[in-house]
Amino acid sequence: MKAKITLWYNNHRNGINTSKFTFLSFVLLVIVWLVDIRYPDLNKSIPEFFLLTKDVSKSFLSNLSGVFLTVTTFTLTTILTVLTTYASNFTPRVVQKFIDKPHVLSLIGVFVGGFFYTVLSLLIIQDVAEDQKLLAGTLGIIYAILSMVYFMKFVHKVLYSIKGVNVIQDVYEEAEKLIQEESDLRKESTRYLEEEIQSGFPIYSLETGYFYDLNEDDLLKVLTKYPCELVTKVKIGEYVLKDMEIAEIHSKKGKNLPQGQDRKDWLDAIAKTFLLNPAKNDQADYHHEITNLVEIALRAISPGINDPNTAINCIGKICNLLGQLFSTKNNFILLKSQDDANVVYVAYSVEEELYLTFYQLIHYGKEDPSIAKTILEGILHMYIQADGEVKTSIASYYHDCYQVFYDSLTSKRDREKIQDLYQDFKKQEEKPRNSPS
Repeated sequence: MKAKITLWYNNHRNGINTSKFTFLSFVLLVIVWLVDIRYPDLNKSIPEFFLLTKDVSKSFLSNLSGVFLTVTTFTLTTILTVLTTYASNFTPRVVQKFIDKPHVLSLIGVFVGGFFYTVLSLLIIQDVAEDQKLLAGTLGIIYAILSMVYFMKFVHKVLYSIKGVNVIQDVYEEAEKLIQEESDLRKESTRYLEEEIQSGFPIYSLETGYFYDLNEDDLLKVLTKYPCELVTKVKIGEYVLKDMEIAEIHSKKGKNLPQGQDRKDWLDAIAKTFLLNPAKNDQADYHHEITNLVEIALRAISPGINDPNTAINCIGKICNLLGQLFSTKNNFILLKSQDDANVVYVAYSVEEELYLTFYQLIHYGKEDPSIAKTILEGILHMYIQADGEVKTSIASYYHDCYQVFYDSLTSKRDREKIQDLYQDFKKQEEKPRNSPS
């Protein structure tokens, strides 16, 4: 249930962020109606300087309604300008990151809520006595002051977010947080031993979409009927087609799984716990963040932009992230375990992770000596950070990358530089695995 709620919230978070402050304005309208209309005697318990005459209140509220409408239009224009900059200079994938920042999309809700409050307050107070003191105008002034404070924070956020180095750092920090969580879970995870389980049979998808998450609680309720282990075959963020294999179920040796129609119904119940979505999971998928950095780097080295230093910055951060990820030999997470039922999420292997991360960068940057140098240095950094049991895979990939770069570079001096890097890697590779790096 939690996974479904999270999925619903993420799909509607733009609307929620916009409307939550609009809801606040209606709460204020209820207060105005209670104090100024329904129970006017309540005014006597409010300090005199908090109350305004009807004429002054109407004047303030009329002016504020026009101001809120104007500022709403200006704010929306500013947000669209920043989004265009993000999409054209970095990658369209990071557009949502700016929208999700505090004081951005919610600011439109603040101003729209202010407009509703001022206009509807004028309707509420139109029939009150001319000599009656009102709270409506005072609340409007306080709301306007707080709105301007919120707007100042928005301006600060825009000035910060428009700088490329800050965009890259934000993506990196989000990826680092997700990878740290992923790495910790991998280190703590264990599975059934090979000799404890029987050969499995596949589970097929009932829908089409991006694999978003597993509804773990519902899945365990289905699995605990039989001692078994479910192993995923798809990764979060991958596009899944209907009838595509998404998992494999293994029974514990000596235990039987249901047969016939009961088995089909059981497997369909398991398949329904795989949450698919039209959009990728951009909140809990570290690979999505790495892809953002890769795309920013690719755009930076494209002929139209030609900004290798930005690409170097991105590649360095990517390599640091992968080094943290490879600090454990496990590429799986034991998501849930209960009553002899395991749910195992299998992530990318070291070879898959390296290939998916670098194949485009190598293809488009293999003739650029600065890109070649940065990638080779980064893989060496990964090798030093990695767990001993995954170093062999990283070393194999390093040798392949070196050969591609060596064959692509035409300058003798450039080749000599990467040969020096290659010799440094071989020295590191020759060190005993248990020696300090």
